[in-house]
Amino acid sequence: MGTAQWITLFEQAFRAMDKKLEQVLQLNSCREHWIQAEISLHAWFKNEVDIWTDLPLGEGRKADLYSQDESGRTIMVAEVKCLGDGSQAKCLEGDWSVRSDIERLSSVDAPSRLFVLVIAKGEQETNTGKRLRNDEWVEGRESINVDLGYALIRIWAL
Repeated sequence: MGTAQWITLFEQAFRAMDKKLEQVLQLNSCREHWIQAEISLHAWFKNEVDIWTDLPLGEGRKADLYSQDESGRTIMVAEVKCLGDGSQAKCLEGDWSVRSDIERLSSVDAPSRLFVLVIAKGEQETNTGKRLRNDEWVEGRESINVDLGYALIRIWAL
């Protein structure tokens, strides 16, 4: 699969999650892991494609999602970040942030690398929420957007 096909698969997975995702976004401690599992399940049951979690990158770092070809070569890696209007500004830059996830993903040797930002809609839009929705986090690349109303999913190919 090429990068465009991976993006389509991710888009379809998010649309298939629909109302379940709306509820899960209210559960702070499990959101990203649940989303990763749903993407993996969708890939397998709809496309017969294996997507696994926690690819070791060395130095204690891992990629959230990955797929390998028959020879064991990593062909896709993805990072999933779930934030929203209630997120703190420190989630954008610095350790354990959007920026650090993109940098980690950029260092991985794989033909397809995706950064997925799930932005939960809050009661009121904040400056952090505006940045999540509007900033181009991957320089020189536009995001593919999936607007579900209660959340905006932005996907970048690196």
